[in-house]
Amino acid sequence: MGAHKGEALRAFVALDLDTISLRRVVRVAERLRIASGAPSASWTPPEMMHVTLQFVASLPVAAVDPVGRALAPLAEGKPAPPPSALRLDAFPSIADATVIVVELEDPAGAIAALAKEVEAILAAHGARREGRAFRPHVTLARLKRAYEAKRWLRQELAAGGGDCRASALTLYRSELAPTGAKYEALARFLFASP
Repeated sequence: MGAHKGEALRAFVALDLDTISLRRVVRVAERLRIASGAPSASWTPPEMMHVTLQFVASLPVAAVDPVGRALAPLAEGKPAPPPSALRLDAFPSIADATVIVVELEDPAGAIAALAKEVEAILAAHGARREGRAFRPHVTLARLKRAYEAKRWLRQELAAGGGDCRASALTLYRSELAPTGAKYEALARFLFASP
């Protein structure tokens, strides 16, 4: 990569969804897009849907390989977190929505525990820890302006979606561009097949 001392990049570690789960999430997004009351929004393309475990605004380029080596044992040969049911939600709230998500239920805390391990690895390599509480989710859309989404985000639109499963743990580079962010997988580790 030809890194210079002090060079850094925007990065994040995420759970990639398996093919069937990704189709389920895309189907929920499509139902929302055509539902009555849908506001103007930028919709997440399927290839960019994932569950972010930890975002890093500035990861030293020299830390990319060591972080990848440290992440590998969290996934390779290990089972993925248990399947999760999906629930529609919004950030910062449904009453004042700007980001629409499907939140993954994590009753046993397996996804949250994995996120804590990832956070510790990144912190050991110079990344600043997140200050907000972790909520496992997939971003479906970013609204053009805040919206009261209670009537639009009806849970039946996510009903029958089935459970969501992760297939891999991935370290991504995120580059901002005028047309939106672009992601590049820097290291990917597959979970053991169920």
